[in-house]
Amino acid sequence: MEKKTQALVLAVVVIALATTAAFADAQTISGAISKVTVYRGQALVTRTLNVDLPAGTSELIVTDLPAKIVSESIYAQTSGDIKVLSVRFRERAVREDTREEVKQLDARIEDVKHKLKYAESKNKHRERQWEMFAKLKDFTITAAKSDLNRGLLTFEPIESLTSLIEEKGLEYHKQFLELDDKIAQLKKELELLDRKRKQLDAGRSRTEREAVLYVSNTAKKKATIELSYLVNGANWTPQYNLRANPKQSNVLIEYNAVVNQTSGENWEGVALNLSTAEPTMVSAPPILEPMLVGLSRPAQTQQAEQQRFVQIENVRRQLQSRKYNIKKGIAANADLNELAISNQGFVLQASSQQVKEFQKQLAVVARKEGVSVTYNLPGRLSLPSRSDQQLVTIASVSAKADFTLIATPLLTDYVYLQAELLNDSDTILLPGQASVFRNGEFVGNSQLPLVTIGEKLTAGFGIDSQVQVAHELEDKKSRVQGGNRIDTYHYRIALSNYKNTGVELQLLDRLPYTEDTSVKIELVKTEPELSKDSEYLRTARKKGILRWDLNVPPNTVDEDATVVQYSFTMEYDKNMQIQPRRQ
Repeated sequence: MEKKTQALVLAVVVIALATTAAFADAQTISGAISKVTVYRGQALVTRTLNVDLPAGTSELIVTDLPAKIVSESIYAQTSGDIKVLSVRFRERAVREDTREEVKQLDARIEDVKHKLKYAESKNKHRERQWEMFAKLKDFTITAAKSDLNRGLLTFEPIESLTSLIEEKGLEYHKQFLELDDKIAQLKKELELLDRKRKQLDAGRSRTEREAVLYVSNTAKKKATIELSYLVNGANWTPQYNLRANPKQSNVLIEYNAVVNQTSGENWEGVALNLSTAEPTMVSAPPILEPMLVGLSRPAQTQQAEQQRFVQIENVRRQLQSRKYNIKKGIAANADLNELAISNQGFVLQASSQQVKEFQKQLAVVARKEGVSVTYNLPGRLSLPSRSDQQLVTIASVSAKADFTLIATPLLTDYVYLQAELLNDSDTILLPGQASVFRNGEFVGNSQLPLVTIGEKLTAGFGIDSQVQVAHELEDKKSRVQGGNRIDTYHYRIALSNYKNTGVELQLLDRLPYTEDTSVKIELVKTEPELSKDSEYLRTARKKGILRWDLNVPPNTVDEDATVVQYSFTMEYDKNMQIQPRRQ
């Protein structure tokens, strides 16, 4: 029994020594971040590891992995006859942050704290000296008065004593001011350094994260290995500058991205990609389960529930939930099947019109949020891990533009400059905020929709105050014919152009329209004629929208203003009245 115990102890010792030797031989490397793809909420980071590998199997430890790493996403790849046998992730606690920039900043903070402590201590010492001086000053003045009363002092000693007290008081006052300024400056510097320290700490903790790679190599050689992993705390949103030059019929579209990353590691000189794709590390697809149905009596609230179902906010929530669960694959099998049953149940119970409305809303959201595109940014970029946003340029697109003025006097007294652009570049423009400029001057903010390659875009470029519009009802008459009332309306619209050049202008107004056959609405006359644009006549005109495409001559104001006139009639039951209805 004793021999068996000794043999077991010896085996344990041998295994421990072998393990220790293996770890002792392991190479430690941090590598260099070479490329990053930023998604919405995450980023795929790739480190390039250049190492000298011995022949056979070896262990490689990659250090300084970020705090917000998605540990299950780590993978490694190489080429040739070098093979990565396995990759695992581990964490270990450390006493202090090992980053060099953090060490340097901590040293500066300690130095400022030391200077501040010294200055405050010196200030207290000066206060004590001042108290002693004040007591001595009071004692000296009292003694001098006593000697003066007794005739023991002459004018010269009194003058010297007064000058000494005044000089010493001014010296103390100057020292107090200098120390107060120095303490305030040191406190401000310390506050700034503390803020920088917190920014560097964003996403960090006192934990060292490492990847352990086991690599097989046929012969001793230098190897290049790429280690990739997902990190949380990274996002980007599109942002645009639209710079219009109407004289040259051109709009420069500056397409930027606002990137925010607090992953806990700095991306220095990396190849940066921006993507709207959904990263997933799940290989197994979800399983389509059977859907069991039965019969029940319709609920009184069913109609209201179906109306809520087709609302765009509900559709958006459903799509977001579906996209979130798709990334989990088979792990979200139950959730994905439940969403599918909910949608199919709606189709089985709803009317044909409601189903069409749901599909329409689905297409709107999918078009806006479902486009998958990746932008490969030129050059090498650096993005430190910090809480504030960072701006990078995606593309600059010069687009030919057709400018026209838009006047809608029913809605606003202002006339707006608008341009129709064609995206003939090879860049898809995603929805995003836009800052709008005209002739170099900022005119306002706008929202850019999704614009695919070859698609047209309509953009507004602010108010043109040199063109004005006035809208008035000239006359209204009513008469009764048989059992019907006939109302006749006469409108006048005046357009004034204060420019020295003529302008193209699109004027928009409207008639009431109805789907009620008992109400007859008819445009009697218009001068000049309405637009002949085929798309307008096919769509908006049928719903009462009036559009004139005008060329307004220069310097036409007051009695020379361009005038548009039109009349229309409404015929309906004389015992009824017209009531606007909301869509």
